[in-house]
Amino acid sequence: MLKVGILGLGFIGRVHLATLRKLRGARVVAVCDVEPERRAGRWRAPGAKDYEQAELGGARVYAAAEELFADPGVDVVSINLPTYLHAEYTIAALKAEKHVICEKPMARTSTECSRMIAAARRSGKRLFIAHCIRFWPAYAKAREIVHSGIQGDVVSACFCRRGALPLWSWQGWLQDPVKSGLCGLDLHIHDADFVQHLLGMPRSVQSVAGGFSDGRIDHIITSYEYGPNQLITAEGAWEYAPGYPFAMTFSIALETATLDLTRDLKLMLYPVEGKAREIKTEEGDGYEHELRHFLRCIEADRESDIAPAASAMASLRLIEAEFESARTGARVKCNG
Repeated sequence: MLKVGILGLGFIGRVHLATLRKLRGARVVAVCDVEPERRAGRWRAPGAKDYEQAELGGARVYAAAEELFADPGVDVVSINLPTYLHAEYTIAALKAEKHVICEKPMARTSTECSRMIAAARRSGKRLFIAHCIRFWPAYAKAREIVHSGIQGDVVSACFCRRGALPLWSWQGWLQDPVKSGLCGLDLHIHDADFVQHLLGMPRSVQSVAGGFSDGRIDHIITSYEYGPNQLITAEGAWEYAPGYPFAMTFSIALETATLDLTRDLKLMLYPVEGKAREIKTEEGDGYEHELRHFLRCIEADRESDIAPAASAMASLRLIEAEFESARTGARVKCNG
């Protein structure tokens, strides 16, 4: 039984807490947050006015990360802090000889990613980056179909992720470009990472972006260069008004069929010949599948074959190339 400590009880930390409680082979034994209300199990959902009360299940409660890292009863630390804190606390946890599951994006910069990977190598502990879309059933099934070659090569693909402006983050960190990277690094990276997971690193990118002020990225559209006559694009946007419904969708045109993820997360297949049909996918969501997978990797003492840390670093480098393209207006070559 792996004993898990959760660092950060914001939105995604609470998702990890609830998900880990459902999984066999793991037990949440400790939680840590700087906010007294959260340590008491009282929190508010994004945009909500009233607090919800939740039981922490007898987990030990800490106010400082150093206390959590010093707990000898913790095997794995789930890091759910703001992006700009990922590298610092991941490296500290690894030095304390804990395995780490760190939320996406891996860090604020690719340089920090390199430091995290080096720290994991020195510690002998495992480092996993929670890019949940790689594990989301509809996305995983679409990749399986594409890689099978049954429907031929990819002709085009369009990924889209849109939502309301997130004004609910702790101390407003999501709206600080230096701390979060805004829409491009926090939201759009989901699709950029999946494009890389699906097709490999592109040769180059061409991006356009806009926002509420000059240089601010609240909406980004990127074209990824792969083979000739392939059009691969992804769009991320979060500048919409409060109440605008979040949606993640895609359309992948193959030689003999089109795959389409609808707004209600149904995966549809439209063949060139024959009737359209819904493709069955696994039960559960990406959080459940990724955490179960990471725990199994830790038990087997192996790297993830679905989301290795080096691949998460490559996705951050991809976003950095997109930012450069959006800033300069030029097509930018990519390095993995």
